[in-house]
Amino acid sequence: MLPTIGIALCLAASGPTPAAGPAPTTLTLWPGYTINLPAGYCVTVSMGPDFRTLYFRDPAAPKSPILVGLYAGHNPREPECDKPKVREWTAEGLAFKSVRGPDACAEFAVHDPKKWERGVLHLWFGPGAKDHPQLAEGVIASIHPAQLPVEPTDPPACK
Repeated sequence: MLPTIGIALCLAASGPTPAAGPAPTTLTLWPGYTINLPAGYCVTVSMGPDFRTLYFRDPAAPKSPILVGLYAGHNPREPECDKPKVREWTAEGLAFKSVRGPDACAEFAVHDPKKWERGVLHLWFGPGAKDHPQLAEGVIASIHPAQLPVEPTDPPACK
């Protein structure tokens, strides 16, 4: 019994556990997905005739390197890396495919096999992912289907 009390006193003396960092921002993306933007990050958006390309950046970092790039539309290119290691899985009813290679190459394709109107997400890790791999991986893990029809979220714009 004495060791248990000692452990409890040690834990109590160490003070409260630190609060979790700021929460990510959940974005709703056309054509039908939600994704988490890491806290404090901003987005540069490029509009095409039938697609959108988004770049997640840390505005506090020098030259604001891209953490994750994202294509949202209906005509993506296939993920590719040199000497690829391919993995496929499903989560939240979505089909995921990752292609990883040397030099931190990482690309992903996401689609809903039951609702093609959602289109496809093609994501890739940018230079910022080398310094923040957990943030980049968290973006991929956060992808969910959105309720259709979508009302896209205006992400925080990079200056």
